[in-house]
Formats: sequence, C-alpha cells, structure tokens
Amino acid sequence: MTASEAKLTSKGQITVPSRLRKRLQVGPGDHIVFLEEPDGRIVVRARCGTLGGMRGMLKDKARLPDSRTVERWIGEARSRAMPSRAKKR
Repeated sequence: MTASEAKLTSKGQITVPSRLRKRLQVGPGDHIVFLEEPDGRIVVRARCGTLGGMRGMLKDKARLPDSRTVERWIGEARSRAMPSRAKKR
C-alpha cells in the first residue's frame, strides 16, 4: 500500500496529489467521491458521468421524431414482443 498526503485548507479544500489524479483519471472540474465503509475506512473514487451530466450534449444534433414515427416504432416493438399465436384445432 502506497501512502499520499494532502493538506487541508481553512476552507476545507485539499489538493489531490498528481499521482492519484492520474490514477483516478480526473482533472479540473471532475468530481471525486469519498465513500465511508462500515469499518471506518474511506474509499476515494472518481465519479463517472451521469445522465444529468449529459443534458444538452445532443442539442441541435438530433431531432425528435414525429408522432406517426413513434407510433410505428411502438407497433413494431409490440409485434416482436407478442407474436401472434396460431389457432388450436
């Protein structure tokens, strides 16, 4: 186990050592999560992107389909999910 040290400022901020930043693959503006384990250990992880973080990513790059297209897609999905049953004789 390798140890790294960081100093806590009066505002409660720390500078993550460069070796850990590289290992976590984080940079300015990224989020780091501190998880407290039941045994008292603290685990540090980089937070992966969330759906909320992707908001606006496709703005002006994709258009919403019209209602007829959506209805057609629904019909196609239903026909695949519930195949018609042959009548029993």
